[in-house]
Amino acid sequence: MSVLKDKVLGSYYGMALGDAIGLSAKSLKPETIRQLFGSIDGFKDVSPFIGKGIKHFKMKGLYGYQTQSALIISDSLLKSKRIDPSKISQLLLKMTTNGPEYYFGTFRRPGKGFFESVSHLIEESPRIPEHNIANATFLSMGIPAGLLHRERPELGINLNIDIGLMMSRNLCEITGLALTGYLASKLLKLEPENNKDTLNQAEIILKDAEIFCQKIETRFREAAPNLWDTTPESEYGMLEQTIKMLREKWDTDFNQLLDCVCNNASKQLKTKITNPAQGYVLSLIPLCLIIVLRDYCGFESTLTNALNMGKEADKTGVLVGAWAGAIYGWHGIPEPWRSGLVNGKEIRIRGESLFSNSLPKKAKDIYEMELGLTLKEFELGKKYFQKATKFTRPTPRPKLSWEDENTNELNIPEKSDAVNWRKFEKDKSRNKKNRRKHLKTNEADS
Repeated sequence: MSVLKDKVLGSYYGMALGDAIGLSAKSLKPETIRQLFGSIDGFKDVSPFIGKGIKHFKMKGLYGYQTQSALIISDSLLKSKRIDPSKISQLLLKMTTNGPEYYFGTFRRPGKGFFESVSHLIEESPRIPEHNIANATFLSMGIPAGLLHRERPELGINLNIDIGLMMSRNLCEITGLALTGYLASKLLKLEPENNKDTLNQAEIILKDAEIFCQKIETRFREAAPNLWDTTPESEYGMLEQTIKMLREKWDTDFNQLLDCVCNNASKQLKTKITNPAQGYVLSLIPLCLIIVLRDYCGFESTLTNALNMGKEADKTGVLVGAWAGAIYGWHGIPEPWRSGLVNGKEIRIRGESLFSNSLPKKAKDIYEMELGLTLKEFELGKKYFQKATKFTRPTPRPKLSWEDENTNELNIPEKSDAVNWRKFEKDKSRNKKNRRKHLKTNEADS
């Protein structure tokens, strides 16, 4: 295996590993992690701690929605060689169907932002995504294009902006998505063992990231001028300014640097941030750059240090795993971690495919693959799920004289039919607003 192929595979595999291992520490405080696990230094079984600090069951070694969304992008790029928003939307919607109870279709543990954005894909074009907060929900979706077009970063920018505009209308989130992919490609060329001047090396990478942020925003303005014009000027250049701050304070004490990251993000976002792993683009990307570039201590220690910070540990794990994997490669990942990743064979196939730009026929269909994994996790953990509340259909009310005669409220879909249930809920809300409007009109007339 060539060095470059080893690094591309290491980055993609590291992304999935960071996600899978990090899910054990998701939402936990660092002190809780120490109490329950000692250290997140490998795959952890959470079942003994459910109800004792951990709320939800997670299958040991299985990744979540962030890697799943990156898989969707990589398969789409490898099959069509470009971004086809309609096909990606169709696949995302398909992935929300037929999953077991307590899941968003086949997706495992998605955040609210991901749920809302994908749910609204059913709306007709032109579509404005619901997501408008830089909370690092979609950063992993930038990694496949970055690795695939590692020698052509300009093309990677265009692809990742298209991906970002599908999922979010937040400038900082989309800039972060494209920057995540670019840094994965940039770090493929890093060889820490041959360069002891880590301070100068980090400064070059950070300066390059600043320039890249400018390019991303220029392309964003060209691709979505209306969205650019409606974005508050205070949000222009937020990530670029954050990277610049990080570069200028790089040689300060580690804890002081983390404080600077939190203070900067709190000021920019007008939200109190006390732990950089809370999951905002303006704190998470700097945190992960600090952990990856300050001390070159190998893949295992780098990822362990990141995950022990808890909070949005899966998001931290995805970024650190992808970037550290790009530096240390596939063979730099401990063998127990490589073999312990559930579905590792298919992850490896796609990592190698991003190097060769060709997805082999032996690769499994992503929907069937992820549905099977989600069902397996549900079966293993169903005894830990809350007892389901029995769904009872409401008593139908009499039809009002002003309503559409074709309205049929008896036609209520099952909750397991995610797409039709969401459509039913939206229609019900619309009808409720119409009734209120009609009542106000009658009151005014009387």
